[in-house]
Amino acid sequence: MAIRYYIKKQKMLGNEILIPRVALKGSYDKSMLDMGSTITKADILAVLNNFEKAVRNICLEGNKVTIGEFMQFTPSMSGKFESELDGFDPSKHELYVTAQISSVFNNEFELSSTCEKVSSVEKKPNLIQVADVGTGELNKVVTKGDIISIGGENLKFDETEPDEYLRFVNKTNQADFISIIKFQKKTDKELVFLFPDTAITEGYFEVANKHSQFKSRQNSDIIIGTISFFSFHSLSSFRGRE
Repeated sequence: MAIRYYIKKQKMLGNEILIPRVALKGSYDKSMLDMGSTITKADILAVLNNFEKAVRNICLEGNKVTIGEFMQFTPSMSGKFESELDGFDPSKHELYVTAQISSVFNNEFELSSTCEKVSSVEKKPNLIQVADVGTGELNKVVTKGDIISIGGENLKFDETEPDEYLRFVNKTNQADFISIIKFQKKTDKELVFLFPDTAITEGYFEVANKHSQFKSRQNSDIIIGTISFFSFHSLSSFRGRE
């Protein structure tokens, strides 16, 4: 099947240029295990969970993880330091893991692909994953007072506009929500913030911005601890932890 793409205008160094963007058809996660296998889903999930823990622990020791000619996981740090005597401060700096696909994989992918040009697509906010930086939990738990990172696409918004926001909404009462107004990082691909104190015990994150004319939620059941495996449409419920 073809890779669909469209052409987009973008300003760079004061000039307007035309760049390609892939029009994604959808997203897959662990739900793709339902497509059929001679190995049981439980066995596959156990291997994936152990793999995730192994990568995290190895990176926590300051090592890089290389998976054959597929990809690499590397611990990384960002932020501005005032002097050489300055130390890491989680309120100003970030420590995270990056993933990079190998050139061998990408070359084989390109040789196997075909492309189809389509008209421009709507820029709908797409919430893909929620990470609790304090606990290391991914798509499972958000903890009051912890740094939370929401990853996705077209997430950036103007919080000074009343119709643009990031909210944590009560799953059983949509009129009950808290707005996130302070951010450590806010880009189209990531929103980073401290999760505030709230009485809501089960809910979902919701993003709205004007350039898309859309509201989006994250899809699954993440509760403010458990998650049904992601199907990446738009709702994630989270269970909170004190």
